[in-house]
Amino acid sequence: MSHLRGTVTADPPIQRVHLTAAAHAVIGRECGRSQDGNETGGILLGHLHDGVAEVRVAGRPGPAAVRQPAFFLRDLGHAQQLAHDAFTHDGSIWVGEWHTHLAAAPVPSERDLATYARLLADPDLGFETIVAIIAVANPEWDRPAAYAWTCFGNQAVAVPLILTTDDQCPTSTEDRR
Repeated sequence: MSHLRGTVTADPPIQRVHLTAAAHAVIGRECGRSQDGNETGGILLGHLHDGVAEVRVAGRPGPAAVRQPAFFLRDLGHAQQLAHDAFTHDGSIWVGEWHTHLAAAPVPSERDLATYARLLADPDLGFETIVAIIAVANPEWDRPAAYAWTCFGNQAVAVPLILTTDDQCPTSTEDRR
């Protein structure tokens, strides 16, 4: 599936990702768990408008998540409850996922691309695009770097990731579980 990272044949529907400080803080804290040698991650919730993905909530993996050195699978029940709570709070919807890469580059792996392709193809989910944030770090995970991708059609395109203040998104919430 490396062809998905090839030449862009259309403008991506999402051209930049805005990440609230609260969502950034969750990702930053959670990345520290990867010091144990296993990937971690969670879902991304927010709003899509005018070519922007506004990520208001970044989820944690949940208690039943599978964390391995080259694989992460979120706890679906935990993610569904978080999505329900965020939608009830401010209308946020599931816009994508984030996870760490331990040794790999901050680009979607073949497994990541296959996952995004399955999500995009599922008519019950109704995705037109998936936002992916991949975090990589120095050995201590105290200053992870995050990179955003938008996945649509048969493409995955790197897009700018912009940290916003929570007052730019006044109804922002944090996953406190």
